[in-house]
Amino acid sequence: MKALLLCGPKSLSILDRPIPIPGEGEVLLRVRAAAICRTDAKMWSSGHRDLRLPRVLGHEVSGTIEGNPGQLYALWPGQACGSCMACRSGRQNLCPDMRITGFHRDGGFAEFLTAPRSSLLEVPEGVGPVMATLAEPLACAVHGVRQGGVSSRERVLIYGAGTLGLLVALVARECGASVVMSDPDIEKLSKSEVFRNRFGIGTDVHPGAPCGLFDVVFNATPAPEAIEAGVDRLAAGGRFCLFSGIGKEPAIPARVVDELHYRELAFIGAYGCRLHDMGEAVRLLSWYSAELGFLIERRIRLDGVQPAMEAVLSGKGFRHVIV
Repeated sequence: MKALLLCGPKSLSILDRPIPIPGEGEVLLRVRAAAICRTDAKMWSSGHRDLRLPRVLGHEVSGTIEGNPGQLYALWPGQACGSCMACRSGRQNLCPDMRITGFHRDGGFAEFLTAPRSSLLEVPEGVGPVMATLAEPLACAVHGVRQGGVSSRERVLIYGAGTLGLLVALVARECGASVVMSDPDIEKLSKSEVFRNRFGIGTDVHPGAPCGLFDVVFNATPAPEAIEAGVDRLAAGGRFCLFSGIGKEPAIPARVVDELHYRELAFIGAYGCRLHDMGEAVRLLSWYSAELGFLIERRIRLDGVQPAMEAVLSGKGFRHVIV
């Protein structure tokens, strides 16, 4: 089979490798589509805390079980132990023995991969392999909105209008919240205009200008300045959900810590997603795949991944999908 192997920083090679053999409880998945996200691009560029090299990347994957081509599946990329405190409390994403497809085990930038049968979710007809790759990032949005405790009639501000920011906005609107998005890239905002109008999502195109206070703020951008700016926009008793990791070491002023204290603000983390979140994401895709189609910016082959990485890393566009 053909596979794209990452051996070190910016070192990708297309290789012929043996088709992997499933272990106990696993199946052989024929990859139908795999998306490239900024985490993949970061791993290609500079590595990642959870990455084990050499590795076939790709954790946003759809495929069919070999021998049963009629049913399409979305892959939850996690494999938790099932017995630790985190797993027993329903927080699989925090399992200390977590093995993630595309990080600890080979992922979807290949013709085949092996995966636990329990990690596959049936994709309804009409969604299709390319759109099904959005199930994992949408599940992360579902998890983030749950972590942020978003409820009906709350006011939500999202920094970053890329793929994840827009998916967080969709899930927050599903909860009945009002949503405003902030991004300095006017061109990126224009690409989502039809979608935002469809779901009543506002924009804050001048982040420094006041437009009211919010109950929940999400950072869907690695820009460290979103932390200070977001805290300033929170109402008393509000929550800041650290949805995206920070691209560089943030210099958080003491004033921000004082704001947490005096206005009783909550700072909440959100990392990855759980199998349950994937199920909710697949349901949302079955309802809104047509509206989310604009998020698929390019369809490429394996030999187009290397030149696409810089574009993905820049955060200027939406998803590139290998088909």
